[in-house]
Amino acid sequence: MLIGLLSCCVTGATAQTFEEYRKRIQSEFNQYKSDTEREFKEYRDRINAEFAEYMRQTWPEYKAKPAKPVPPSPEPPKPVVKEPDTPPSNDPIPYDEVIPAPKPVTPPQPPVPIPEPTVTPKPTFSFRFYGETCRLPLENKHRFSLSAVDENGVANGWKKLSDEIYLPVVKECLAYREQMQLCDWGYVLFVDKATSSFFPSDRQNEARLMSMFILTQSGYKVRIARSGNKLVLLLPSKDPVYQYSYLTLNGCNYYVFDKSLKRASFNVFDREFPKEQFFSLRMNQLPVLPVTSSSPRKLISKFGAGLSVNIQTNRNLTDFLNDYPLSDKWNLYSSASLSDYAKEQLYPVLKQAISGKEKAEAANILLRFIQTAFEYQTDEEQFGYERPFFADETLFYPYCDCEDRAILYSILVRELLGLDVVLVYYPGHLASAVCFDSEVRGDYFTINNRRYVVCDPTYINADIGQAMPQFKETNARIVRID
Repeated sequence: MLIGLLSCCVTGATAQTFEEYRKRIQSEFNQYKSDTEREFKEYRDRINAEFAEYMRQTWPEYKAKPAKPVPPSPEPPKPVVKEPDTPPSNDPIPYDEVIPAPKPVTPPQPPVPIPEPTVTPKPTFSFRFYGETCRLPLENKHRFSLSAVDENGVANGWKKLSDEIYLPVVKECLAYREQMQLCDWGYVLFVDKATSSFFPSDRQNEARLMSMFILTQSGYKVRIARSGNKLVLLLPSKDPVYQYSYLTLNGCNYYVFDKSLKRASFNVFDREFPKEQFFSLRMNQLPVLPVTSSSPRKLISKFGAGLSVNIQTNRNLTDFLNDYPLSDKWNLYSSASLSDYAKEQLYPVLKQAISGKEKAEAANILLRFIQTAFEYQTDEEQFGYERPFFADETLFYPYCDCEDRAILYSILVRELLGLDVVLVYYPGHLASAVCFDSEVRGDYFTINNRRYVVCDPTYINADIGQAMPQFKETNARIVRID
């Protein structure tokens, strides 16, 4: 009995000691968290206060350079049709450059972690973003007025924005970035839509300044400039952004985020914000947007027994892609792949068509599908300017050209056959080449001791391994895709 009593006493003491230990650890953690958040707040307050003071200094004037169009491509006026009696060949094709795949990009992160609010803010303001109803914790107290758009007026506005009441707004914007899988450009459009909708039409300068605040607090490199009585955002890019005018600051091009603004000079506030990161035009994946279906379109392959598929595209997505900056970096378009909505309709039909086939035969079926199911027209004929397509756009628009076909084919081969594929740029023409995992005869490139067989989606009725005759002696540029 004595032993049992001692055991109970020891057990009770142990339990009490553990509970005290747990409380002490929790208290220490809470204190650490509180100290850390206080340090972050002090740092954030300091850098925003310093930023505002720099804004009061005179903004130097810079001359803007006119927007550049996408470089025109002297494309063939129509697709080339292979003559029926053209003999097969097995020729090496020359090339003079291999353009590496773009490096992976990760979204910028806030320079200072944004704390969880003590009270969950209510999303009281809503706006539409490419079919999505988005809600942010914005209220009347968040609307401020600029006394002027001069240096002091903007600095005073920044001081107002530096108040803690705006941090939940930034945090919710970042949550939407993740939820909708927005690339950098998509996030800029999202923030711009939010602020321009929140402020009335006669207070869009305040909207631009709030956009800059949200973007800098999110980790992005951005500048603000004044043109007359109007504020405008400047977005830097290491890649050319066509159709937007730009200024060159310290060797970097900053693009004017307003196509309607035709002024030639700007007063620019050029000051780095801590840990700011460049925008990337790369889209690792297409954004997730609500589906609004387009009219159905029937694609019919005229190869063999043929295959056909009824396809609809997401108008919200094609509207988004229509607002995306144009680029001449084709691997950017291929890396983005197709939307899940398009894959759900297209891939089952294509998988059935190639089921049980050797990869070379399957690649040929996919090649003939692209060659014969799509109507050809140059960008100049369809739009009046050069415009590469993301794959969903190729499915949506009535016509496509050689680069659009090569981009779509590269996606299908990679994702349905699991084969490495590159884009092949000749002067005025884009094709593709596939590295098969077995011996496949045909015209080819040798890259790092690997054989890539030419597959040209614009050489109508040509099988894999048949390059357009007029390009076989021309040095190509190889464009890798990750």
